[in-house]
Amino acid sequence: MKLRVTGLLLALDAAVLFLLGTLLLVLPQHVLLVFGFVDLPVGVSYIIALWGCVLLTMALGYWKASADPVRHLVWAQVGIARGALEFGVGIIYLVRGIVTFRQAGFGIILAGLFALAYLIFYPRAET
Repeated sequence: MKLRVTGLLLALDAAVLFLLGTLLLVLPQHVLLVFGFVDLPVGVSYIIALWGCVLLTMALGYWKASADPVRHLVWAQVGIARGALEFGVGIIYLVRGIVTFRQAGFGIILAGLFALAYLIFYPRAET
């Protein structure tokens, strides 16, 4: 049961990363506007597009892992680490007033939920 849910989580994570990665690569300025970041130098689009490349390649890894979670269990571990780190960094930036909840809230919540779900459904040896 846990393996099936882990596979579904990996596939869902892949879909989210693929969508966001594609948008960041193809329409970086639009994504910045949606998240409430305005008046940024156009050069920021380059870093945002590079981030899109990272998310797209990670999506491919998660997708591959979703077909055989046992063989590719490290991807669930990466999901836990990535989600926890994104959650923590998001909270720090929010508390410091660098970003608003409107800008970062969705990402913070989503990252935390993915990390928690991976932890709950992570396959463990039966004792």
